[in-house]
Amino acid sequence: MIAICSAFKKGLIAIDINGKKDFIEVDANVGHSEKMLPSIDLLLDKNNLSILDNKSFVIVIGPGSFTGTRIGVAIVKGLCAGLIEMPKIYQITSFDLMAYTYIKHFNPQKDFVCILNALSGKVFRCKFNIKGEAISQAELTMMPSSCSNETYVGLKEEMLCENLIDITAQDLLECAKLKSKQLVPINIENLSPLYLRKSQAEDELEKKQKNLKKIEKKM
Repeated sequence: MIAICSAFKKGLIAIDINGKKDFIEVDANVGHSEKMLPSIDLLLDKNNLSILDNKSFVIVIGPGSFTGTRIGVAIVKGLCAGLIEMPKIYQITSFDLMAYTYIKHFNPQKDFVCILNALSGKVFRCKFNIKGEAISQAELTMMPSSCSNETYVGLKEEMLCENLIDITAQDLLECAKLKSKQLVPINIENLSPLYLRKSQAEDELEKKQKNLKKIEKKM
């Protein structure tokens, strides 16, 4: 198995192939495209493995970094291209990984909500029970108020709430192995990032178009 998460500022990669486990964490920030693929090659070479030895991928499809999630998906598709025997492919969300990590380290006693920064005063959110099962749809919403009685869980790198987690590559591998037993693998053609909002470029274009329409109406 090769597990990949490029949805956050810190890129996470883990392998569990032929009894060999290894991990790497990449301070990718905005450099996922330059750092993630060489890091996968490094892990394989270090353990005398090749991509042909791998039998499955688990990829975090988002939400999170718009560019990062797109790159992670592209990496899996690229590594699978040309293979005679297609590895099994499983996709999990950023929230699945966050929930697993929070439960592992904090053993919560009540439902909780995972949140990620969506910028402009908004967050991506998804609610989970103490078993790590999603009990709401992932959505884009306004930043929660301080008077809310829900338990919010966020990333240390974002500092959005009181309950903060620092996800490691080992957490990723453990979550990936658990989820791969629960999920049905998907076809490579159906693998795509989970976008809950438009990209910044699309937002800006839409605003410009609206402003142009307003100007045209006044003329």
